[in-house]
Amino acid sequence: MMPTEAQKLIEQKLQLLQRYMKELEKYVLLETDMIVGDIEKLRSMERSFQLMVDEAIDINSVLAYQLGNTVPDAYKSTFYDLVPIKIFDLPFVERIAESARVRNQIMHDYEKLTASQTVEAIKKFFELYQTYAKIIIEKFVMTSGS
Repeated sequence: MMPTEAQKLIEQKLQLLQRYMKELEKYVLLETDMIVGDIEKLRSMERSFQLMVDEAIDINSVLAYQLGNTVPDAYKSTFYDLVPIKIFDLPFVERIAESARVRNQIMHDYEKLTASQTVEAIKKFFELYQTYAKIIIEKFVMTSGS
């Protein structure tokens, strides 16, 4: 059982994650070349992605601490720490955890990814985050009676 404050925090973070996903959705539907050719679209897409990943990392950290009694030591590990406590299975985590690396490349090592690679990676992870949000809602929001 999770403390009420942790439950509320997860729900707040999930609402933010869903808001960033909604912002990102309109770009995911566009052709990659259209985004790459428009710096405002590209930057908006990158920022929404970064914020979406940040919210998921926060959710993961709360869950890992509250349910697994662990404190993740890196963004990517926040996903892996949820496997032993059966929130996600390993194949899913191996796919979505790479989003933390892409987030870091966008934020810190931008030159390592081309604009096209960035857009394609964000599109790929967007689908995984739809699954992520659905799992979190099913396991932690619907059970709380909200």
